[in-house]
Amino acid sequence: MVQSINRGSAEPTSRKAPKTVTSATKVTVAFPFSQVRIEEPSEDVIALTKLVEDLAQCIADCTPSTKANELLRRAHELAARH
Repeated sequence: MVQSINRGSAEPTSRKAPKTVTSATKVTVAFPFSQVRIEEPSEDVIALTKLVEDLAQCIADCTPSTKANELLRRAHELAARH
């Protein structure tokens, strides 16, 4: 029971408490769009990508397996993006 004061009377009145209590959580996400920079990949990143691709090819040639082929596929996809 919740007691409240009736505005027209100085005596408190009783009423039932609400059966359901809900809470609301509000989350605000801010993205720093003013600081996003899109740049071309550096020569070092491109060289590293090619090195990873060559190493994956070497592994697939020396130790053929499903895992090696998956690694090689992923390396080819990465190199194709650059």
